[in-house]
Amino acid sequence: MSHILPKRRSLIPSSFVVRALTAQGRRFACTNCGEQMFVRYESGLCPHCYNGRRPLRGTEAVREVPVNLALAGIDDCYEL
Repeated sequence: MSHILPKRRSLIPSSFVVRALTAQGRRFACTNCGEQMFVRYESGLCPHCYNGRRPLRGTEAVREVPVNLALAGIDDCYEL
């Protein structure tokens, strides 16, 4: 009868990654809530704010668009 040897750990636990980033990595702040991030996203928001899990502060609900650009990007192939 042969024994199956356990696999070596090939994954790094996330707690070690977070500790390493906290100690030596760059940190960024969410422009909405100020939450610490290790990756800066183009929007400047953390994943929670970007996905709407936190209310956005200081944003306009309505943004006016010039009349000539109101339908920009709408496909003209549809008949009404």
